Amino acid sequence: MNRSTSEPAGPVVIEAESIVKRFGGAVAVNDVSISVRAGEIYGLVGENGAGKSTLMRILAGILRPDEGEVRVEGKALHGGAKAALEAGIALVHQELSLVPEMTGAENIMLGSFPTTAGFIRSADMKKIAADAIEEIGVQIDLDEPIVRLSVALRQFVEIARAVARKPKVLILDEPTATLTPAETDHLLAMLQRLAAKGLSIVYISHRIPEIFSICDRVAVLRDGNLIEMMDIGETTPDDLVDKMVGRDLKLDLQIHRESNPGDVVFSARGIHAPGVDGIDLDVRAGEIVGLGGLVGAGRTEFVRAALGVDPKTAGTVTVTTDGRSTKIATYRAAVRNGVAYIPEERRTDGLALNMSVADNIALPNRARLSTGSVLKPKMIAEFATNLADSVGLRPPDIRRDAGEYSGGNQQKVVIAKWLGREPRVIVLDEPTRGVDVGAKTEIHRLIRDLADRGAAVLVVSSDLPELLDLSDVVHVIRDGRIAGTLSGAEADEKSVMTLAAGGRLVEAS
Repeated sequence: MNRSTSEPAGPVVIEAESIVKRFGGAVAVNDVSISVRAGEIYGLVGENGAGKSTLMRILAGILRPDEGEVRVEGKALHGGAKAALEAGIALVHQELSLVPEMTGAENIMLGSFPTTAGFIRSADMKKIAADAIEEIGVQIDLDEPIVRLSVALRQFVEIARAVARKPKVLILDEPTATLTPAETDHLLAMLQRLAAKGLSIVYISHRIPEIFSICDRVAVLRDGNLIEMMDIGETTPDDLVDKMVGRDLKLDLQIHRESNPGDVVFSARGIHAPGVDGIDLDVRAGEIVGLGGLVGAGRTEFVRAALGVDPKTAGTVTVTTDGRSTKIATYRAAVRNGVAYIPEERRTDGLALNMSVADNIALPNRARLSTGSVLKPKMIAEFATNLADSVGLRPPDIRRDAGEYSGGNQQKVVIAKWLGREPRVIVLDEPTRGVDVGAKTEIHRLIRDLADRGAAVLVVSSDLPELLDLSDVVHVIRDGRIAGTLSGAEADEKSVMTLAAGGRLVEAS
């Protein structure tokens, strides 16, 4: 249940007036005005590419608006990110920006170490970091290097770093994308406690139930425009989604596809690796196989070992195309034999963020886009444009750096570059994490279309509705092994979670 919207509204802390931001010829934010009050949790929703992250980066001083003004407690904000931080604005990005080799305490204090004569006061550093961790209510060994912490704990360290600066405004961009349901509940309760103390919070999320759980007001952006701002009690989840996408998504949803799998294309036998304990798995032509299980069960570890991204200690993988079977020992061999891999971490493993969309799409397709060793720019532009259009990139500017796009659009670029190779096997790890409802529908359609055209598709997903909606068969992994296999009417959320948690399915009498 959301917090009472009948509480007295505090004074306006931060406001953006008539903000306009352009990238080349594309308008990312178009005459948007918002204001957030003390103690308010202000939701911001919209499809990927709607302008949410751009607007937040302007509020945080990272980007300068082409038109309009940001004010904090009535004073115009000038001077970039440092000035915004000094004015009390803290932004927690969707993608973590921690230093893996540094400790939790060092990461929390990064950029604001307490020093005397150039030396860090370690005791003071740990005290401030410990106070921030206590404020958000989690248990973390602050002396542990970040690289040894779980993804969820890293997210809380990122939030603690913002809280340690005692901000007036806390902006969070998709903070629960990597959290379990229990961790999400803890985070939402913590944000409500901070708001009750007077902190202004701007909360960006594609997870509509979270918006209705904690937000007082919600603003909808679409194509860079502010569509509507309303009290949370004045709208419904369905209405909010309709405003986000500008169309009725029910028309886009597809009843579970009828599949007619062919021969086995991808076969893994006896795969052993760190976190993987002897997995056998087949994927047939035209089939979508899902991998379910809890975080840390070994799903990603299996995929990376099977494809040769990470080393395996035992087992074989065979790819069979056009009647010819080839054993795959390395990732290079997998790619050469028609395998495409969409990794879980798109920003670090899937894209070169400082390269253009066109150059990213060209990377695995250089052989067909060159004569001899010379790449053909005109051919690359045409090739990239066609693929960008096929995945619905918004805006379809192939000259723009991949890092300037939203998370969902970045995922589309990763998919597009592999579609150019016309893969026979495609493996997708968390294909719609951090992706809005409209982009999720489009990515699901792309996955189904690949299977309908005869590709063997393997999907890892922690999103149970997604896993069940896409998959013809679901293997549930627990402790590095397949705990059970479900297909057809057997597969539902309860059965997947029962197997994932170590329970036994009860057969109907």
